[in-house]
Amino acid sequence: MTAPAARSADDWILLGLERGPSDELLARSPELLEEAGNDGRPRIRWYVSTDEAIVLGRGQRDAKPVAGHTRLQRHSGGGAVLMDAELLSCDVVLPAGHPWLDDADLGAVFAPIGAAWMAALADLGVHDLAVHTGAATASRLGPEHLRPLAEVCYASLGKGEVIASGRKLVGLSQRRRQSGALIQCGIHRTWRPGPLIEALDVEVAREAIEAAAVGIDDLLTPPVSDASIVRAVQDRLLAADR
Repeated sequence: MTAPAARSADDWILLGLERGPSDELLARSPELLEEAGNDGRPRIRWYVSTDEAIVLGRGQRDAKPVAGHTRLQRHSGGGAVLMDAELLSCDVVLPAGHPWLDDADLGAVFAPIGAAWMAALADLGVHDLAVHTGAATASRLGPEHLRPLAEVCYASLGKGEVIASGRKLVGLSQRRRQSGALIQCGIHRTWRPGPLIEALDVEVAREAIEAAAVGIDDLLTPPVSDASIVRAVQDRLLAADR
């Protein structure tokens, strides 16, 4: 098999950091996937919501209303996410034919992205990091005692996700289309799952959900800026795609 041609940082379109209403930010993600399919160039886009929303994964059941929070659905799978000013989100958009998609295992794309996140966080000073390489630790169709954890994205682990001292720090999900793949990543400043627990009616698992994840501001003093996280992760992603 012929080795893929070396790639350059110039192949990537870096769209920077956006702030705006959660519904508008989420609506842009599938548009970027179509654009990448048209021009064959991968993209990285960052965003932070200016409002508060309970964002359900694709195919997830409905949630109860929570005061002050809108209810939305994202285009990738997985459990629900609390989208607010505390969540820094990243879309990694890969066109069809990108080397990271050249695998029969659809979950294989999470490995290089998770590794890049882990390396970037280590560069920023976060310790005791690991990438989850096994199967998902909870499923909405799995054992009854684990189902509440599967409802909340950061309460369970999937392939490629980054753990700090045993707690989930970076979440990943994806959507595949003919044009390529949309990999959605997120990292919380602090982990405060109360609105998700209320919306998804999983009070029975509150203690486990609260203990499952951690925010980056809980790990670093002084905290790092969004711009520092963006630079560190982009540097590592671009270095990996060469």
